Amino acid sequence: MKKKQFIKKFHNFGDGNVSYIEWNGNEELPGFQFSHATGFNSLTYRKLLEPLSNEFHIRAVDARGHGFTETEAIPKKMYDWVIYRDDLIRSVENFVEKKGKPIILGGHSMGGATIMQVAASRPELVSGLVLIEPVLISKKNLNLIKLGRKFPIAKFLPFIKEATSRADSTLKRRREFPSKEMIKKSYKGRGAFTTWVDGFLDDYIDGGTKIEGDYHILTCNPEWEAATFSSWRHNAMESIKKINCPITLLQGEIGSTTQEPGIRLLKKQDPNGTFKTIKNSSHFLPMEYPEILQKEIKKIKNRV
Repeated sequence: MKKKQFIKKFHNFGDGNVSYIEWNGNEELPGFQFSHATGFNSLTYRKLLEPLSNEFHIRAVDARGHGFTETEAIPKKMYDWVIYRDDLIRSVENFVEKKGKPIILGGHSMGGATIMQVAASRPELVSGLVLIEPVLISKKNLNLIKLGRKFPIAKFLPFIKEATSRADSTLKRRREFPSKEMIKKSYKGRGAFTTWVDGFLDDYIDGGTKIEGDYHILTCNPEWEAATFSSWRHNAMESIKKINCPITLLQGEIGSTTQEPGIRLLKKQDPNGTFKTIKNSSHFLPMEYPEILQKEIKKIKNRV
């Protein structure tokens, strides 16, 4: 069956345009809305989502400060991921109203943590969760991070150093480039992009750059991205006990951000759920093994 092409659209809930892409399918298909990771955008996941467009009616939304969403994103005001949760609730409400029934939510990394909080606070909107490497930090490690903020010398402890290095390196990131080709040359095979299969980087660039004057500009301000990485007041772990829907959890084998007791608690909430670690994968498994993830995502249809 031929795959559908996405359409770029916007919501406006009164505080600026919210960008999203949609694969319009048969209205009888289950709704599936996807949330991206910090620093990425909805189009980054096209190669993961498009092959699923004959199975689901799909939307993928650009979070505040990302992609082509234009709502206010002031780094100094970013202190808690609850702002992403509240934004997401509005777009999910819109999709649920259109479908006339709850929808499945999928999310990667920060997106995974955010959809958990939506499912916990507004369970009537959500029929199932597909969690891909959600950021679930143990209470012990959260306390270590808080210690590092209070006592700078503690930042040299291994876990705290690792937790803060992403934000520090993001702040140093170049934002202006003379061309998309130069962006690709700068990123391909490096850092977070090292293991990505062909096509994902091109979509990341297309979905996260705009032209200003003579330059191609990253639409996600590195200061906003760094502020998101540093916003540790959120704790998706606490939302787990309120989740009451089918769960699929897909983890990377290397450097996973999904920590215990999160996995154990998720299994307790859904003993019949799918809980898999994808062999040889990292935190960026959607970009490494999209076909494997597609097979697992399809299966949740039978449980909602």
